[in-house]
Amino acid sequence: MSTTKVLFGPAITTSEPVLVELRTPVSPKQVSATTSPVARGLSLRANFVWVLSGNVVYAACQLGMIVALAKLGNSIMVGQFSLGLAVATPVIMFTNLHLRAVQATDARRSHSFHEYIQLRIIMTVIALAIISGIACFGNYGRKTTMIVLAVALAKGIESLSDIYYGLFQLNDRLDQTGTSMMLRGTFSMLALIAGLYFTGDVFWGCVGLALTWLAALLLFDLRQGRRFLRSDENLGRLPIWISWRKPGHRAQGFRRQMALLQLALPLGVVTTLASVNLNVPRYFIEARMGEHQLGIFSALAYGTVAITVVGDALGHCAIPRLSRLYAAGQLAEFRAALLRLSTVGGLLGLTGVAVARVMGAQFLRIFYSPEYAASSRVFMVLMLATAIHCVAGMLTSGILSARRFRIQVPIVALTAASTAFACSVWVPTLGLIGGAFAMIAGAVVRLILSIAIAGYLFFLQSHPSVEHPALHTRVADWNPGI
Repeated sequence: MSTTKVLFGPAITTSEPVLVELRTPVSPKQVSATTSPVARGLSLRANFVWVLSGNVVYAACQLGMIVALAKLGNSIMVGQFSLGLAVATPVIMFTNLHLRAVQATDARRSHSFHEYIQLRIIMTVIALAIISGIACFGNYGRKTTMIVLAVALAKGIESLSDIYYGLFQLNDRLDQTGTSMMLRGTFSMLALIAGLYFTGDVFWGCVGLALTWLAALLLFDLRQGRRFLRSDENLGRLPIWISWRKPGHRAQGFRRQMALLQLALPLGVVTTLASVNLNVPRYFIEARMGEHQLGIFSALAYGTVAITVVGDALGHCAIPRLSRLYAAGQLAEFRAALLRLSTVGGLLGLTGVAVARVMGAQFLRIFYSPEYAASSRVFMVLMLATAIHCVAGMLTSGILSARRFRIQVPIVALTAASTAFACSVWVPTLGLIGGAFAMIAGAVVRLILSIAIAGYLFFLQSHPSVEHPALHTRVADWNPGI
């Protein structure tokens, strides 16, 4: 019989049934020895520059797609594309289980990369099957159904790249993530524009989008990812395979996969609810006002992406370091870093609101058309909602870094419920600006709850409530949270 000793790294197979018990706390030096990246990482500043550059280029390309749809097509095409994202994204987000965040905060290396990617592949196949059912049996036209399926395929491929981004992030090598995002963004925009220009059909543009993302996955993400695998994880040329040749290995692998699924499931719920919260106004607007108005609202919402990408870049850079501080019990340094992060998020949001106030109409007129510029007030309200979400997102980065996954479920659930309730009241009476005000309502609820949870966890307690795995507990089954 073979069993597994699970410490703070990959499983070690032994010939005897042995279970190692942790009877003494782990020192910061021991934590540091197991949390060090496989390859030499970059500095926080270098990582921020790289991931910011990647996000900026990627966001600019996403905006370029919307501009192309608005100029080469029409607002109905923008609405169809946005509806495809609104249908596919929540399902993909749930089945993704936010494994990238679980990877990036896995300072003790309790699961191998292969366990992460195998679970991601299984869940992505399930997601595509669910979306296909929704598209085929939903009350959509034939053209819209085809667009939803093409967008779902592209998002499924993107989810596989995302798991490699988690590997890069864990090793403090966000230069790889930034480069991949630049490649994916640039070529996907060109593919969509080419498909739209030569066929006049957004469906073929979405097919080109999926093909370019597949090329980026195979030619860059997969090849670069091998460099950051530990030697005992390098099981084959394609790092998507786990060898379970013996019955004991199969049983052990299944148990670890289920432990990982259980650990990440709360984040799957969180990311799904977050996606629903983002798309709730679109659902109400499409139902009440049609695809034309949905296209206008979606284009205005895409205009706030500049604030989002900078905030996301900063949060992604900080998560691995915050996680290591928390895992080592350095709570004072953790608090100081989280406060600085939140302050920068607030300043970033205020900058975006000021720019939207002064230059919003000109921006919409230049990038879209006078029809969109007429809704500049809606754009400013959406920017204010984004600014509030930016601060809340920084606090969420701290909660994620401490691997507090479960507590985020009620936070995001209440946020989405608040947005939906506000939409039901304001969209029928106020139209597009009602949807924007509903986004503010949800953002305020999220900020208040995030402040309360972060304050309780990190500022009202003198010590972390969970420092290390408890006595007689295997790390693979450790699921800290509230």
